[in-house]
Amino acid sequence: MELTMIGAYLGMVMVLVAFITETRGMISSRSMGYLSLMGIGEILLTIRASVTGEWPFAVLGAIWAFFALWSIFKPPNN
Repeated sequence: MELTMIGAYLGMVMVLVAFITETRGMISSRSMGYLSLMGIGEILLTIRASVTGEWPFAVLGAIWAFFALWSIFKPPNN
């Protein structure tokens, strides 16, 4: 199995864990855990989509990852 495929499976699990725990009320969609799982998971999925030439999915994943990570690192509102 290719390394990017292993990463894609890991990314998929991360995104699913974030989604399931958020929809069950166990974690907030604004929490560091949720945003980290989504951001890193989507980066891994985007890498695989780029390698396989699935450009619409790669672009979607990159945008999703950007906003998840941006939400972590953006300056706090005053």
